Amino acid sequence: MTHDRHERFLKDGPLHALRLGDPSARPLIFLHGITGSRRYWEKRVAPLAKSHRLVIPDLLGFGLSPKPPVDYTVPRFTESVRRLMVDEKIAGRRHVIVGHSLGALIAIQYAIDHPDEIDALVLLSVPRFSSYEEAHRLFWLGSPQYRKLLREHSIVENIAQMKRSGVDLFLKYLVKFPWGVLADCRKFTMRSLTSTLEHCLLNYKLDEILPSLRPMPVLLLHGLRDGVAPYDNIKHLPEEYPFMKLEVIPSSGHHVFLTHTRRSLRLMEDFLASVPSRDRDDGEETLAAPMARRQ
Repeated sequence: MTHDRHERFLKDGPLHALRLGDPSARPLIFLHGITGSRRYWEKRVAPLAKSHRLVIPDLLGFGLSPKPPVDYTVPRFTESVRRLMVDEKIAGRRHVIVGHSLGALIAIQYAIDHPDEIDALVLLSVPRFSSYEEAHRLFWLGSPQYRKLLREHSIVENIAQMKRSGVDLFLKYLVKFPWGVLADCRKFTMRSLTSTLEHCLLNYKLDEILPSLRPMPVLLLHGLRDGVAPYDNIKHLPEEYPFMKLEVIPSSGHHVFLTHTRRSLRLMEDFLASVPSRDRDDGEETLAAPMARRQ
């Protein structure tokens, strides 16, 4: 990498993003998790482009997006997504955000910051921890990459994790995890990885921001066997926030969208079809594009 390219690489510039679908349709924004990229969603969400405008960025610090030497906090991620929305002329329009894990936390913060622009949220594998100690324990038990980062990576621990999660789930990941996603897992800097872990996952308290989320349609998709963001930690959210709807997939883990793509897409489509899209100019509500197409 030349010096000039290295300087551009480290600047806090525009996010790299994939765009699909009709530019005039209701936008769906997809936000991946830590060490992920646009390729986590790219091919599998293509069916939604028939009725929506899809914008799928690489988050700041990951994939092909800039990786500036800054603190990677949820507000920092949210600000970079906002700049993308402004550049795409989506800011000021009603849209839906779909987020996985880290992406779900960013989606929630974005909806808090810009409540009048969000029709709904779809949140997959939401991480909800009560303390640093709990988050560290769960990541250590459930993520080989995390153990490797701490230089505690071992075959014995990997086998123990496989037994805890189930051999069938391990095989699903082996078969269904896209190679492009695996390749992109290395596209980060040590700063972007460790700072994101510190500020957005290990020390982040979801319960401190959720009360600020305005009531709006929220679909939670979660794997019952999620070892990183346990189902037990989020199962009572619909009781605390009645505008949330929880769909559980018993045979899946943290990457529910990859192991159960068709079911996840069907749940998303049904949910989106039930969510009205409000026109900001006249305040009227219209049915979402998927519903209009089904009639």
